[in-house]
Amino acid sequence: MSELEQLRQEAEQLRNQIRDARKACSDSTLSQITAGLDSVGRIQMRTRRTLRGHLAKIYAMHWGSDSRLLVSASQDGKLIIWDSYTTNKVRVQMNMNTEEEILNLKTREGNVRVTRELPGHTGYLSCCRFLDDNQIVTSSGDTTCALWDIETGQQATTFTGHTGDVMSLSLSPDFRTFVSGACDASSKLWDVRDGMCRQSFTGHVSDINAVCVCWPDTTTG
Repeated sequence: MSELEQLRQEAEQLRNQIRDARKACSDSTLSQITAGLDSVGRIQMRTRRTLRGHLAKIYAMHWGSDSRLLVSASQDGKLIIWDSYTTNKVRVQMNMNTEEEILNLKTREGNVRVTRELPGHTGYLSCCRFLDDNQIVTSSGDTTCALWDIETGQQATTFTGHTGDVMSLSLSPDFRTFVSGACDASSKLWDVRDGMCRQSFTGHVSDINAVCVCWPDTTTG
């Protein structure tokens, strides 16, 4: 038996062990767990506001802490911050070749004007999350994530390490770390404070399109 064939057999054995371990943890089904819960009933939903401005698919949206500001990320390369009460755009960030243009839309004049230009993402925006009312974390098809200062429009930190499009983010409750998922089949844990990757998670064999982390509760002993 060749060394390559032996390695393939070992890999297959490990794969089977992982599958068996997962089966052992699956001691109940979703139907069994929810059997004792009351029925929610039919939910009536209707459109309250329509926000218009993107020119392509919208990949992600996230509410600010005031439940009024809303940020959206789109395949058109734009990151738009909206006032959900008025449906007005508060700020637009968009890719222009290899630069980002920040458009301040709070001006009282009729025309939108460019307030500054700065280096930024060079690919589409796939996900966006508010850290607070003045900071946003974004992920992009340019293989990076970025931390932005909303007021200045400056990119404070760039998170580099993925080798494929970064598709999703999941923030920790204390907003000090976040996990990213990418088309390089890996997830990474990042420290917002210094921009460093603290841990990489591998195992998938194809794109990771979404991540949602169940963070441990640090408020109790």
